Amino acid sequence: MAYVVGVYQPSLRTFNKILGDPSLSILQDPNYLLPRNRLLPVEVRDIIAPQITGNTNYGLEVQWEATEKFSLVGTLSLWNGQSRASDVITTFLRQDLPPVDVPRTATYDLTITQLWFGWKYTLFQDPDKGRFFVNVGLVGVSIANLMMDSVLKVTSPELNFASVSSTEAQGIAFTSRLGIGGEYFITPWFSFGVNSSYVIGSSSRIKVKRHFQSSFFDIPAPPPETLDLANIPPLPETGDALTYARVQTQNITDICDPPARDDQGNALPNTCAKSPQGAGHPLELELNGFQVAASFRFYF
Repeated sequence: MAYVVGVYQPSLRTFNKILGDPSLSILQDPNYLLPRNRLLPVEVRDIIAPQITGNTNYGLEVQWEATEKFSLVGTLSLWNGQSRASDVITTFLRQDLPPVDVPRTATYDLTITQLWFGWKYTLFQDPDKGRFFVNVGLVGVSIANLMMDSVLKVTSPELNFASVSSTEAQGIAFTSRLGIGGEYFITPWFSFGVNSSYVIGSSSRIKVKRHFQSSFFDIPAPPPETLDLANIPPLPETGDALTYARVQTQNITDICDPPARDDQGNALPNTCAKSPQGAGHPLELELNGFQVAASFRFYF
């Protein structure tokens, strides 16, 4: 049995692109779902956040040496990545109050739990010193949990409250991995090892588990002339797939994927080809990436 700790860098290419592009939105993101008004267009609601990069990966591994060359292996590992951004937005609180500046914090928290069943093949072994091996994860299951939060703190002479809204989603993917490693025998019952692997897999079905609505919906509406209520996206429901689209704001908020084009096929500036509510591409979390880990192994 071994305790394993290291670094994992999943690709997350699509998700990171959305976080850094103000014209791309996850349609179930609570920041995108903030109440519509002309002072809070989609370009503002869609906050720019840092990419989620590599982070610590840790877990447990159980190994049974079936022969001198082959070992059966089971591994459970956990990984967490986070992206956080803050800004100040201008919005209305209600009809009889002027617009106010409100600090906002958006958090995107991703947790990946991986379970592997595979085998190791020993390439070289010295019973007194150590060994080198190939490590193959034949069957793997990765569970990705994504939490998206929006926190607004309203402080004014008339109103003082915090508005918290969040969407929690989960996806399951089948993955595999291929790696190489080695270990040094410190005693007959304890060794120290290192292992480098490449994970192959993606999670393309990310579905909503829970959605907590913003408390802004509990206060009176702002002045009618400030509202922009056309094409309001529906609130996420349990079981909905997370989707993303290219968006922009004119007089109303449209889902612009693809944009409107002229007779020659050129994209028209400042225009949108309207799509039905909820349209967009399914969000895929690409889990491909390298894992590098150290292990502390006990033999029984």
